[in-house]
Amino acid sequence: MRTLAFNLFFYAYTFWVALRLWLRASLGQPKERLWPLIRNWGETVLRALDVILKARVEIRGRENLPAEGPVFVVSKHQSELDIVMLAALFPNAGAVAMQELERYPFFGKILHTLDLVLVAVDQGPQGRTEQTVEGARRIIAQGRPMVIYPEGELMALGAKERYRRGAAHIYRALGCPAVPVAVSLGVIWPKRDWRKRTGVTGVIEFLEPIGPGLDPETFMAEVERRIEAQTMALIRETAPPDALAHAEDRHARGANNHG
Repeated sequence: MRTLAFNLFFYAYTFWVALRLWLRASLGQPKERLWPLIRNWGETVLRALDVILKARVEIRGRENLPAEGPVFVVSKHQSELDIVMLAALFPNAGAVAMQELERYPFFGKILHTLDLVLVAVDQGPQGRTEQTVEGARRIIAQGRPMVIYPEGELMALGAKERYRRGAAHIYRALGCPAVPVAVSLGVIWPKRDWRKRTGVTGVIEFLEPIGPGLDPETFMAEVERRIEAQTMALIRETAPPDALAHAEDRHARGANNHG
């Protein structure tokens, strides 16, 4: 019943906020007028987790985020709850979205106003990388954080996909610190799952920054090592026994979502 109540609240409230974003964008309001709505959406959903599901999200490592200046956030992507946290913590962030979504009047208007990094799927790997790097430069030049999920998809607890080198291209082009992020938010909200777990705690942890100047191979190896090691540590700390057993199995086999 708690899952049902939370889901009904989440989808109804998300639709209401999306409608308000669309109205503001349609009236020609700048992206800065949309950011407070996005932050409020994230914070309200987190309160609903606490009140309805009796679940809690713990934020660690805030001291690893720069006090000022641009930041490149490289994060594990484990749950739709990741997007909620992104909204609550970085409502002005730049992130990658499919350019094809611009064709849809409702979503297109919002995406265009938010000035996200829009990438055409039909451009091929090289074209997508160039679009992403160019967009990331624009975001950082505006003083906004840039967020990327290097595996490119939501991952089950304990699963790992190949880390895509686009993250290294962005890192080299931006010349600013990269902050790896480990998560165990999937213990609350498993990827694309209607069911949610009640009474558990998930963690998002900002790890020690990686300074600029590393070569692409070294950077990718280091960011993957840090994220994967700490993500499994957080899963072991927070996952209930049944979820932990499946996560340990995936981790031991080096499995992806399909393994």
